[in-house]
Amino acid sequence: MGDSITLVQDTREQLGYKDLFQSCCIIATLESADYTVLGLENLIGIERKSLGVLLNSLTNDRERFERELRRARSFHKFFILVECSPSDLLVDSFGKFSQAHPRSIWGSLCTWMTRYHPFIFGGNRESSAKLCESVLLGYAKEFFKGAERMTRAVKRNNRPRTYTGVEQDTNFAVPF
Repeated sequence: MGDSITLVQDTREQLGYKDLFQSCCIIATLESADYTVLGLENLIGIERKSLGVLLNSLTNDRERFERELRRARSFHKFFILVECSPSDLLVDSFGKFSQAHPRSIWGSLCTWMTRYHPFIFGGNRESSAKLCESVLLGYAKEFFKGAERMTRAVKRNNRPRTYTGVEQDTNFAVPF
């Protein structure tokens, strides 16, 4: 099952993880995510953000980013993967990245995690790529295991049944 799972990277992804993944990954246009699983594009999505891009998304580009988060509510699972550690957001100042106060950034992030989707922190680029790949593969494996269980249950329930010791009457009247 794991060998047949193909990851998808959005065509607009500028510093993509495709070359860092160990799994098969193709590049295609995605509507609402940077990464997903082929065949599950409307169920699972991951949006990647560097620290600088996240800060810009929470300040200058806030309305567009919030629209994107609202649109992603249609997914079963959607994550915003940030290429930094949470402690990187709890500094005194963001220096060249933003003039916003760290408490304001942290407050927006916590509010949006509650309102929309979880933000997960991958640390550096390499560990973020590994986390992205692992989350997507984990979701796909669980999805396909569940689909296999449902297929077996449907097959079991569609078998012809015979009931012993019970008289089967095919001529029955509806009591109303």
